[in-house]
Amino acid sequence: MSRAIKAMARLAKVRQDMAMARAKRIASEFAKTRDLSDQVLQFAREYDDSAMRAGEKGIPVSMLNDSLAFSARLIASAKEQELATAYMHRQLQEANRAALSAKMKSQGLDRALARRKKEAEQEQQQADWQEIEDAFSHRRSPFSDRDQGEGVSGTKDA
Repeated sequence: MSRAIKAMARLAKVRQDMAMARAKRIASEFAKTRDLSDQVLQFAREYDDSAMRAGEKGIPVSMLNDSLAFSARLIASAKEQELATAYMHRQLQEANRAALSAKMKSQGLDRALARRKKEAEQEQQQADWQEIEDAFSHRRSPFSDRDQGEGVSGTKDA
């Protein structure tokens, strides 16, 4: 039974490690995706502001319209990226839940294994004490009944 629990504990630890690695990988991808989305959105706003300032200075209307259209495409791209970011956030939450579940299973098996080990040690200790106690109770003392039963007394009469 203990071997089975040890094997299950090792397997649970491997699964926990895999789940934690997956969660870290997804967290890294999520952070990159979110940062990229933020950068695109910030660039679109800066480009839009730049186009408006250039428009105030007197650039041709067609150039201003092209700049504003490009800015609008950047903002639309950032909005689409937000959807991908939201999807990755859900994946991250799911991966974190799976990693936590795997960790709890692994810890539960580790506790069960530790409890089994402690019980085995206590049983061994009890058996050792019982052996010592049996050895003491079966030991012959110098004043045992055997010596007195042979007709030999402890002193010699002269």
